[in-house]
Amino acid sequence: MSLKKRLLYFAIGLSIGLVFVKIIFDKKDVSFDYFPNDRVLKTLRTKQRNFDDKALIFFREHTIDTSLIEEFLTSSDVNFKKSQQRKKPCSFYQIEAKHQNDLLAIQVKNCDTLVTIQNAFKINEK
Repeated sequence: MSLKKRLLYFAIGLSIGLVFVKIIFDKKDVSFDYFPNDRVLKTLRTKQRNFDDKALIFFREHTIDTSLIEEFLTSSDVNFKKSQQRKKPCSFYQIEAKHQNDLLAIQVKNCDTLVTIQNAFKINEK
């Protein structure tokens, strides 16, 4: 059997297998959080949240509902250059997300059982 036929059979089998896996795992509540960004966001989503006054003032001024934080913790990016992951006792992360054509940043303190949203601000794009 030629190499082209082998690759064709392999590609057909792989695509059928991927369809079956997609069907099976869509029915279950399974997430594949293998990348550092996804792992940090999942950790922050699962803990109890607290808001500092500075962040609440920003949310009120810009008419942002605090329930939008859940969306930020799902589909945003962690800026690891401006974060301190190994800081003891609580690590510090800066999360950046787009909201209504603005780039917003949220500074989060991640402790063992509590996540505190410390600050929120707009990032000026140049």
